[in-house]
Amino acid sequence: MSIDWWALVLVALVSIGMSVLFVILLSAGIRLVVAARGRSSGAAVALSGGYALLGLAGLLVLFGIYLIVPQFH
Repeated sequence: MSIDWWALVLVALVSIGMSVLFVILLSAGIRLVVAARGRSSGAAVALSGGYALLGLAGLLVLFGIYLIVPQFH
C-alpha cells in the first residue's frame, strides 16, 4: 500500500482554506447585519451585503455537503 502524500497535503490545505473562508464570510455577514440595524444611513446596502455574505456562506456549506454525499454525484 502506498500513500499519496501530495494528495493528503492538498486535501489538508483545501480544508483549512475553505474553513477560513467560511469563517470570514460568516463573521463579515453577521457584522454587516448587526451594523445595519444600528444606523439609518446606508442601512439597506449594509443589510443586503450582510445577507449576501451569509448566503455565500450557506452555499459553501451546501457545496461541502454535495461533495461529501456520494448519492448527489
